[in-house]
Amino acid sequence: MDLIVWIIATPILAAALAVAMRRTLGAKVGWPRTLVVSVTALSVGVSLASYVATLAGIASPDGRLLVSEGIALTFFGVAALWVFAACLAALVFLEVVIPTGSVPGVPEALRRSRKSWRRTKRYAQIMGIVARAGGGSALRAGPSAPQFGDALVEVINRCGVTFVKLGQILGTRDDLVPPGLARALSTLQSSARPADPDRIAQLLASELGDTPEEVFASFDEEPFAAASVAQVHSARTNEGVDVVVKVQRPEASSQVSVDCDIFLRVSSLAETRFPWARDIGAHRLAGGLVTSLLEELDYRTEAANTAAIAATMVNRPDVVVPHIYPDFSSGRVVVMERLHGTPLSDGEAALIDVDHGTRSKIATELLASLLDGIFVHGVFHADLHPGNIMILRDGRVGLLDFGAVGVLDGETRILFAVLLNAALAGDPVATVDAMLMAFDVPADVERGALRHQVGREITLLSVQPNVSMASFARMFTVLRDHRIGVPGDVAAAFRSLASLERALRLLDPHIDLVAAVRAEVPRLLAQVASPAAAAQAILSTTAVTTAVVRRLPGQLDQIATSLASGSFTLRTRSVAHPDDRRWLRRSANNALGMGAGVAALLVAAILLFVPGGPQLTPQLSGYALASAVLGFAGVVLCMRTVFRMFTLDDR
Repeated sequence: MDLIVWIIATPILAAALAVAMRRTLGAKVGWPRTLVVSVTALSVGVSLASYVATLAGIASPDGRLLVSEGIALTFFGVAALWVFAACLAALVFLEVVIPTGSVPGVPEALRRSRKSWRRTKRYAQIMGIVARAGGGSALRAGPSAPQFGDALVEVINRCGVTFVKLGQILGTRDDLVPPGLARALSTLQSSARPADPDRIAQLLASELGDTPEEVFASFDEEPFAAASVAQVHSARTNEGVDVVVKVQRPEASSQVSVDCDIFLRVSSLAETRFPWARDIGAHRLAGGLVTSLLEELDYRTEAANTAAIAATMVNRPDVVVPHIYPDFSSGRVVVMERLHGTPLSDGEAALIDVDHGTRSKIATELLASLLDGIFVHGVFHADLHPGNIMILRDGRVGLLDFGAVGVLDGETRILFAVLLNAALAGDPVATVDAMLMAFDVPADVERGALRHQVGREITLLSVQPNVSMASFARMFTVLRDHRIGVPGDVAAAFRSLASLERALRLLDPHIDLVAAVRAEVPRLLAQVASPAAAAQAILSTTAVTTAVVRRLPGQLDQIATSLASGSFTLRTRSVAHPDDRRWLRRSANNALGMGAGVAALLVAAILLFVPGGPQLTPQLSGYALASAVLGFAGVVLCMRTVFRMFTLDDR
């Protein structure tokens, strides 16, 4: 019967004890650990209290009371208080060592273990690829080694989709990697066999809300293009419009998630092992590449980019941006208007029916649209290589693939235009001044040496007979040597101009892009820094200044009145700000709580050793019992203070 009562009472007492502990600590502690501590305390505490009662002469070994019921109740009440204090101490220790929430629950632990297992298998696979490809020695040598680029490309091609995409992105960043390595990475190819049609159909049904056959009037199950991350199908809407359906491969998202995690870990490890990785900031660079890749995998971003570029082309009827169908698009599927024509990457096949005058017009329109996007609108296509440019059947030009779009704010556009104009005019002083304002420049940069090296590169550019935008890659080398960070979108603008140059040379082999840009820069400067724009900026600044000045007389009068009446006070932010006042109150409460707790413990220690006093039993005095009560109060106050010092405000 006693066992049944104990089994029934234990959960109730444990729950009550858990609630009391949580309220005493004044913060939300995890229920599982609180209940475990409570049950353990009840199981151990009863036996321990009985043992101590025997030692204190309160009860006999067989359980008979040797004192009055009042004294016994008082003793066991104090014993219960100390069991409670021990529970608090255990909880505080657990919270300091393993805070609530730091240990995942069972579902989260299972999810993490599965993810860890997948990552471990992928780790082993990648390490095996590196070893078989002979990349170990090349990686130790670093980018300066002649074999580094080829070895890295071999490893990346074998590692699959994620690493190929990351390598392709890195291959376009002449501002971050040496030109030789960028050229090697640009050879990476991401073509792949089409995915299983049934899995593609399931993915489309889940994203579109119905099967492709129900959503579209017609849908071609066989893709006309397939890459490692996505494949493209042709379709026709119920309104009779030809569209293309870009769908992400079903396995791409999970594979990219694991590989990106590994990529970040490996880059961090590389910084600890290889000096060249530390020099280029491999982990920071990897973080930027992963962010770019994840943005490209979200097709909602591509749809928004397409709409943004289309808005900048409203006054250019000869440049066509495909219309996006948002009702059919999602994070893994994007449906857009199909442009009928031939990619410029097909060379003469795309231009066979285009006369020289039309070619020149298309080239001029492409260059003007990109320059206006960079300097006037601040939004531009960041990957204008020939494969993303189509010559349409009606003689216009169409743009494709808006996964990479650059965005420049107004101030950066002005500084970039000044920088480009100064560099093309051969003015190293103005070029460096614009760089110092537009780029991320270390405080200890040697400006004289920077001007000298930039001037040297500008001089070399001015005497070369055939200057291309790729020639500016040497300027990025100078910036890397001085640890100057080029904003990603500024680097994307240079990259887009260099990519467009390849396309323009297909249209007109004799085009001089640098001369064309030099001719356009004054017009662009006049637009971005026009008198109207300057007047608008001055007007805004004047309006803000006027509002501040209008408040000054009233504020000065208030200060003078306060000084005259002797009520003037000076409040600093550390006292006036609500967060700082909250911190100050919490610190004061913690100090008072700890002080009270220590004082109670000191008084308890004194009482414990004071002779005399009422004897409750031959072994237990009234002073000792009072010492136990004060000691309990001191322990609770100290535990509560320690807990609040080691936990967050919102807990």
